[in-house]
Amino acid sequence: MNFRRELDPLRPYVPPKSWRMAAEGTDENNYAKLTSNELAFGPLPEAIEALTEVLPRANRYPDSHVSRLRQAVADANPGTDPGNVLVGNGSSEVLFNALQLLPPGGEIVFPWPSFSLYPTICAILSMTARPVPLDEGNGMDVEALLAAVGPETRAMIVCNPNNPSGTYLTLDEVRALADGLPDGVLLILDEAYVEFVDDPTYEGSHELALERENVLAARTFSKAHGLAGLRVGYGIASDPIADYAERVRFPVSVNLAAQVAATASMLAREKVRERARFVIGERKRLQDAFEGARLPFIPSQGNFIMVRFEAADFERVGVLVREGDALGYPGWSRVTVGDTWENDRVIGALS
Repeated sequence: MNFRRELDPLRPYVPPKSWRMAAEGTDENNYAKLTSNELAFGPLPEAIEALTEVLPRANRYPDSHVSRLRQAVADANPGTDPGNVLVGNGSSEVLFNALQLLPPGGEIVFPWPSFSLYPTICAILSMTARPVPLDEGNGMDVEALLAAVGPETRAMIVCNPNNPSGTYLTLDEVRALADGLPDGVLLILDEAYVEFVDDPTYEGSHELALERENVLAARTFSKAHGLAGLRVGYGIASDPIADYAERVRFPVSVNLAAQVAATASMLAREKVRERARFVIGERKRLQDAFEGARLPFIPSQGNFIMVRFEAADFERVGVLVREGDALGYPGWSRVTVGDTWENDRVIGALS
């Protein structure tokens, strides 16, 4: 068998230690599992009730168009029509489907370090990854990103806030980025962590996607909504992008449980905002603790913090975090903001 040469450098995803422990049947109950930027709380009661009601119908295929969820997303984002809503098996599928729409080959520009899936998708689609280093403060440099755009650029992906650094671009900076791109270059805003941004001026970013044919805002139910195990995400984009993305999406890629739980959670969005506010408050408490311990850290707008403290030192006191070596930050750790008990354990590890 001959395989595509560009796939040779790819390796299967190496999951965080907490995932491996679960797969091995290891007792995880004594650990605070802060590796994967998950919400510390389970799904909202409304989502659990919706799941309970629908399970007896699991022998039937769900709505292939995901109509109720599209409507709920549209209602939550003023000015959006259900026809502007993309859906997928996690926001990763939304990103993948959007990039499939572009002419073959070419380059994809993105800040780096960032979400590890970006270069993988590039390889799968026979596109060239063009990472742009973060600046000295671990921020995303708008001018550097625009300078990386050339005649072969097909798209730019900006994880905002960025994972793993936690830094972000303001809405004005995002608009400046969109203004500087040629019309034929797709700007994908990966807003998986947008609910945790405490900048009050970062509101209505979806409007940029509705205003322009070359902008897509992608979001997920895996973080603030606490539905990581169901794998469901969505995007908001112009009619042409949404139309073609639906043409390439696998039929019934969003399963029945994911559809009903995500719809119920979106309809209870004030409760989701309350949970996000809790995370923001606990994030500050952790950052204050890191500062008090004189540990270098990157001020974050996500539900995680990069800190210069070894993962092995956290693990000694029963806290599992994501090793910075795997994220481009050797000697650092990415600490997910957990519940009060989990965060107390993180702070206790510093002494």
